[in-house]
Amino acid sequence: EAMSDYLKTYRIKLTTLGPLYIGSGRSVGKKEYIYDRIAKKVYIPDQQKMYGWLIQNGYQTRFMEFMLQEKVPKEGFTAWLRQNRIDARVWKEWIAYTLDSSDAVDDDHAKIEIQTCMKDAYGMVYVPGSSLKGAIRTALMGSALYRNRGKLQLEAKKVINAPFSGRTNYLSREQRSLSERVFHTAGRTENRKDMVNDCMAGIRISDSRPLDTDCLILCRKKDELPNGNGKSLNVLRECIRPQTEIVFDLTIDSTLYKGDAETILRAIFQFGKCYTECFGSKFRSGDVLGKGMLYLGGGCGYASKTVTYPLLGENGVKTISRIIDATLPYKIKEQHKHYKDVELGVSPHTIKKTTWKGKKYSFGLCRLEIESFSAAPHDIRL
Repeated sequence: EAMSDYLKTYRIKLTTLGPLYIGSGRSVGKKEYIYDRIAKKVYIPDQQKMYGWLIQNGYQTRFMEFMLQEKVPKEGFTAWLRQNRIDARVWKEWIAYTLDSSDAVDDDHAKIEIQTCMKDAYGMVYVPGSSLKGAIRTALMGSALYRNRGKLQLEAKKVINAPFSGRTNYLSREQRSLSERVFHTAGRTENRKDMVNDCMAGIRISDSRPLDTDCLILCRKKDELPNGNGKSLNVLRECIRPQTEIVFDLTIDSTLYKGDAETILRAIFQFGKCYTECFGSKFRSGDVLGKGMLYLGGGCGYASKTVTYPLLGENGVKTISRIIDATLPYKIKEQHKHYKDVELGVSPHTIKKTTWKGKKYSFGLCRLEIESFSAAPHDIRL
């Protein structure tokens, strides 16, 4: 059989509907970026260029003193540059990229570190294929549990009654057995539990095509309650702006994964429907997820990342509030008070929002389309 017979290639087009945060795990300290409050822009310096210039021009000691001082001046690094009469013409030469910060930073919040977005070796922004595959896997699992909820009462009971076995292991056995039931269908070996039988091995997603840093905006995280009240948190994230198109390649190996593009889209839709029913609809500004809509990346909340709701339905509130409560560190647990979720009728009791250009958005909301590759004109690069 020719290789091409069982490998189908597609192109995934992902359009961001809200700011998308794919964390790099790194942050830019509050003394390391330059905030221009008139232009409403934040400039992120290329550290090497910046240090190089400061050292060559004899500012090394002064800069070290600034970095070590406890109290940060109100305008952070910007104030230091002004004090040392380093002109914008000079420092603009060090800038790696610029962020639109219209809603995220004002004079009171110019001193929060910025959690940065994933970038490749050339400083271009991209979304790892593994992030998207993870979201698709959750949707496939969620929709399978949602459709078969009637048959899974035993599993549901196990989750509800699972003993708490430490923050990191809690529910991992239950999760594994559900995972095996849903995904271990590849039949490569006799023992279903073997990892090689995970049919998800048949779904391969490339990292996205790189995006220019122009697509980045700065977003401040806001937690909102069901009644629409909320509070902004001192968390700043670099995000890919709404209405950005992101392209991936998808290959399905039909010897391992029996579904096709349609199966994936159907699962995303069902998982979204369940999300809306059990979670989104409980909030004044919750999303109603339509065709191809899913949440991706950091900061979009528990309900979009887990399959407890598809398994337990709306009755899951009690269990979910307990799960979240059990897995949070003690200090945060005290602040979050998830045990109140049951009275509120939804758990977790906040959704994650942000504002950009005066409009409210959900973190990580995207629309996914899958095009058959042959239909797309091939890019020929010489």
